[in-house]
Amino acid sequence: MKRYLLILCFLVLSINIVAQNAAYIPPGGQVWSYGNVAFFGDVTNDGMLGSSPASVLYFLGKQWTNSYTALLSDESPSGLKGTGGTFRFMRKNGQQIIAGGYNVASKTGASFPNLEVNNANGVVLADLHDLHVRNTLQLTNGHVFLNGWNVMVGTDNPGAITGYSDQRFIVTGTETAGGFLYRAKLNSSAGQVVFPVGTSATNYAPAGVRYEGSAEDFKARVFDSVFLQAITGRTLLDSVVYKTWNLGQEGNGTGLTSVTLQHMDADEAPEYNINRSSSYISRFIDTDWEMRKAVNDNMAPGTLTTQPMLQKATMHSRGIAGIGGNIYFAKLTSLAYSYLPADIIHFNAYRVSYSLVDLVWTTSRETNNAVFEIERMLDNETAFKKIATVPTKAPGGYSTTRLDYYYQDTNDYDGWSYYRIKAVSATGKYVYTDVREVGPLIQATVFPNPNHGDFKVTVRGIKTPLIVQVFDTWGQQVRRLEMVNQSEVYIRDMPVGTYVLTLTHKETKKQAYVCKVIVIDH
Repeated sequence: MKRYLLILCFLVLSINIVAQNAAYIPPGGQVWSYGNVAFFGDVTNDGMLGSSPASVLYFLGKQWTNSYTALLSDESPSGLKGTGGTFRFMRKNGQQIIAGGYNVASKTGASFPNLEVNNANGVVLADLHDLHVRNTLQLTNGHVFLNGWNVMVGTDNPGAITGYSDQRFIVTGTETAGGFLYRAKLNSSAGQVVFPVGTSATNYAPAGVRYEGSAEDFKARVFDSVFLQAITGRTLLDSVVYKTWNLGQEGNGTGLTSVTLQHMDADEAPEYNINRSSSYISRFIDTDWEMRKAVNDNMAPGTLTTQPMLQKATMHSRGIAGIGGNIYFAKLTSLAYSYLPADIIHFNAYRVSYSLVDLVWTTSRETNNAVFEIERMLDNETAFKKIATVPTKAPGGYSTTRLDYYYQDTNDYDGWSYYRIKAVSATGKYVYTDVREVGPLIQATVFPNPNHGDFKVTVRGIKTPLIVQVFDTWGQQVRRLEMVNQSEVYIRDMPVGTYVLTLTHKETKKQAYVCKVIVIDH
């Protein structure tokens, strides 16, 4: 009985606004709106909620939930091919949640005929729910936050998204994984279709696609940063825009595709900004980003907006024969990867006392260089550690003349030490030198030498086990001893002759000392 009263309320009061608190349409329930209706509470639709083209359904509640079998019918015979009414999400306090009841992967579930966002705090998609808008998504105020899920606009054509600008758009998220904005059935008659996406509520980075092939669904999202391997590896920090666009098409068609990408000028890396006249759109292909020379891909002020932009933006466009099911784009300049922060032409490290090691290095060129990081690893460690930084001598980080550097490390380790220098640019780009090995300061004596066959070997400066070996002039080993927790050993009863004595680290097999020993007749 309650279900039919609700239906009657909608049918009779079709012109004036009807106010409803929390509303539930059960399975099999059918409700139709011919006029304006306001919902002040949450709505759960497990049945059918129809709307005519003239109707506006104002939703002021917290969460709207469609089941995956729910219908939001329009005036067409099928209930899905007409104009339908507008579902207007508006609320003064806090975000609103949409559980759309749609699955992009299977293209099944509920769909709104038209949806308007008029909430300064925006709307967010509920977990496990994509959202489908068959005709028009109107962005009047606020954003759509995908929250890792997807929005599809259009069914047999791309539909329409209106009202977008750098203040109102679809937020796909800052991370490499997240939701997409889908537009249905792009083809030559659709012209350029805009995907008004951004990474956060304050960062708009839309894409535009013009496709000349058979009708296909396209998707787009954008995330922060550019990674060496598209979604993994180190972050590129120099000649890039700090954005990666992830696009794809449903059927992998090869029709000519014109891709337009727009970024906020504030997202340009310093070296990109300096060389922006040679900037271009790069695709990630196989294992690397494309390197293209002498192009600027129709660089122009950004116009992918329906409202005046509050921030400066720049767009680039390029044509591609199909973009495939999943592809990554970034913006680089022709100088990307070209200049490392420093050309280090000489580096050496050597021990000057029991507890001090000197490091010296020389650069022939420095580009936007900031500091040199001194890294050291001892032979009982498994990784290098930064032990100090030395600022660049290059004015402003730039130099084309020889510059010499020096650093002294306090190091009394009695094993082997390994050093390298890391030059780091102001934008985080870096380059390493080769590794230099430094042994402990060893004081070894053989006494007496020459001798009559008996002598003592004394070692200072090494606490780790040593192998003492004596070789004749033919290279044959004639004596072998180990020094463990001791500083001297005796070798006796050697025949007359000339020998070579060596001290070798037992663990590392590195030679620490070599000496000629002469045994004379008694």
